[in-house]
Amino acid sequence: MAHKVFICYSSTDKAVADAAVAALEAQRIPCWIAPRDILAGEEYGKSIVDALASCQIVLLVFSAHANGSPQVRREIERAVSKGKIIVPFRIEDVLPSDAMEFALSNTHWLDALTPPMERYLLQLCNTIARLI
Repeated sequence: MAHKVFICYSSTDKAVADAAVAALEAQRIPCWIAPRDILAGEEYGKSIVDALASCQIVLLVFSAHANGSPQVRREIERAVSKGKIIVPFRIEDVLPSDAMEFALSNTHWLDALTPPMERYLLQLCNTIARLI
C-alpha cells in the first residue's frame, strides 16, 4: 500500500498520533507511522527517509515535546528538503523553537487546542483529503 501521509510526532504524543492515523485511515487515507510501519530487521533511519520520500503529506503532531525533539526536527527538515506539504496539527499552545520556526514559518497551522479532539480530527481529515 502506498502511504499518502507520514505521521511525525513525539512518542509522548502517541495517543494523539494514533487517533489521527485511525481517523485518516477510516477515510481511506493510508498513513505511515513509526514504529508500526518499520519492519523488524529494517534500519530505522532508512525506513523513515524512504517513507518521507514516498509520501505526499507530512502530518506534524505539534506539542512542547515535539518542539523539543531532535528526531522530530530531523524529520521535518527532511520533509522540507524533499518539498513535502507539511500540516502542523498543534495540540498545545506552544510557539515553535527557532529551528521549527525556520522550517515551518510559511505554513498555515491547524490548531486543536481545546477538547474535544474528535472535532479537530474531522477537520484534519477534510484538510488532508483536499490537499491530496
